[in-house]
Amino acid sequence: MAKLCSSSNLLTFTIVFAILARLGNANGFTHHETLDEAGKYNLFWKFDEEKIEFEAQVQTTGWVGLGLSPNGGMPGSDIVIGWVKDGKAHLTDRYAEANAQPAVDESQDWELVSGNENGTHTVLRFNRKLTTCDSKDRVINKDTMRVIWAWHDEDPEEASGGAGPGYHSSNRGARSSILITQAVPETSLPDNTYTFNLTMRNVSIPSNLHTVYWCRLFKLPTLDRKHHIVKMEPVITSGNDGLVHHLLAYKCKRNPDTIVPEDHQGHNCYTPNMPMDWRECYEGSLIAAWAIGSGDITYPEHLGYPIGDDDDSGYVLIEMHYDNPQVLPGLYDSSGLRFIYTPELRDNDIGIMEVGMRVGKHHVIPPGQDSFITSAFCDPRCLSQYIEDLGQPIKIFANVLHSHLLGVQLSLRLIRDGVETDISRDDNYDFNLQFVRTLGEEVTIYPGDTLVMECNYRTAHKDNVVYGGLGTPEEMCMDFLFYYPKFNLHNCDSSPQLSRTLSFVGVEDYNLDPFQVLAPPSMVNKSYEEVMEGFQWTDERAQQFSSHLMDGNFTTYCFGKGNSSTLPSTGEMPFPRGTRAPPPDPCSRTASSACRPALAALHVWAAAFMALSCKVLHSYYIQILD
Repeated sequence: MAKLCSSSNLLTFTIVFAILARLGNANGFTHHETLDEAGKYNLFWKFDEEKIEFEAQVQTTGWVGLGLSPNGGMPGSDIVIGWVKDGKAHLTDRYAEANAQPAVDESQDWELVSGNENGTHTVLRFNRKLTTCDSKDRVINKDTMRVIWAWHDEDPEEASGGAGPGYHSSNRGARSSILITQAVPETSLPDNTYTFNLTMRNVSIPSNLHTVYWCRLFKLPTLDRKHHIVKMEPVITSGNDGLVHHLLAYKCKRNPDTIVPEDHQGHNCYTPNMPMDWRECYEGSLIAAWAIGSGDITYPEHLGYPIGDDDDSGYVLIEMHYDNPQVLPGLYDSSGLRFIYTPELRDNDIGIMEVGMRVGKHHVIPPGQDSFITSAFCDPRCLSQYIEDLGQPIKIFANVLHSHLLGVQLSLRLIRDGVETDISRDDNYDFNLQFVRTLGEEVTIYPGDTLVMECNYRTAHKDNVVYGGLGTPEEMCMDFLFYYPKFNLHNCDSSPQLSRTLSFVGVEDYNLDPFQVLAPPSMVNKSYEEVMEGFQWTDERAQQFSSHLMDGNFTTYCFGKGNSSTLPSTGEMPFPRGTRAPPPDPCSRTASSACRPALAALHVWAAAFMALSCKVLHSYYIQILD
């Protein structure tokens, strides 16, 4: 430990100079979001491994506030408030314990870099360490962050802001964002590239809904051979930066029966107005996922997404999420994505595989719970067979974690040789912000590996059982894995055995199709829903139910094509488990003090070296003078 710590500190001097040189050459910010739908609050930021720096450009000459919230509300938020008065910029680090004036934090961890204002706007630049170890500060990491914002047209009365800022009134809001994202290195594009746009057509945004999901069907370009998509760019209608929240694009599994005219606006997703056959597009592969703050999406130079190949149905379904929390009227949108593709094929085809809980009513989530965990996995027998048929392992480079409105914590884990590690996780998940998460390092998957998907749900506001399903009010627990090289496995899911689920609520015997309870007598002829919702769910019973399912067998589902399709599509096995090491705690006293003995020794050595050096020099000068 002493040797490691000494080496780390000796290297620090070199690293400091490297960091300073890099910052000196920085040419602006790498990320940008418009936080409000009116376009008055623009936030820019950049980050490194230790610190994040923001610049807020807000249409006001008063104070400006930015906060990190656990859930989009004031209580528990880490807040910074700043303003410019008489040409001098001010900044205060605050925290909120309730929907009230945020208190000044004893530890002022937000640092003012600069600030100025003109007749219309205030611009403040400030930074903070990602982890401060201050209990009043929120850790800034790769999780989804609830960013809250506010402003006022007047500065605080006192120059120091001690009296606190005036009430912001309606100049406030909340937005989910991914602040720390893994950037894909910029690569040069081939000379012969082509483009096609998948954009909405003047969609009228309802003025009575905060959130709208809008679907439209598109036909892909007709190609005579396979091409690769290498880049995607957002096409946002002018002024709608704060309205367009995210979109998902699914390459339909087969040609839809309902084809609407090209000038058709589309339909509200998940409603009876949307053609039923469009729903089958959700069973196809995910071709794109984009969200606010993502910017352009460029694939690494060795990868391309195939279109025009044998698996191409020719149609794509776009699901667009519009966010209009202030229910502003008269909004229209024609946003979407521009795809850049090329006939110059890259070394590897990108594949997209879904892993998780089998979608359906056998996925049961009890009501009234602050936390309820659902887990599923990819049958290693299925995964191994497809990898062996491919003749080489696959490498995951990105993913899209997915649940619906109740999901709060999602993770994908890898079990190898009995050890369980995270591939991707989000401990602050928000259904309204879904996008492709690029992994820091590609994760190689070998035969024998197991992939485990876990979802933690919050149903405290629910009075009835929630079931799995395609609709937004229902639930899912899955991950879309972006990997290469492409192989023939499309879906690898599992679910608790139905008999295990029913036994917990007292069902002793039943027929499956059509479902009918045969015993006990008190439940005879009850429907599946009546049995589940008639059970008296308590906190204790809900946690027992979660453990009960995990301790039983699961039914596994393996869907693909090719030689491996001879594998049975369903199987049965116990839930796989591995040993997990606790994550490191950067704020642990043990961790922070582990190097102190070594550092003390280093300081003693340095002091002795300096004393010896001074003694030698003194002797040298005495000799010269003599």
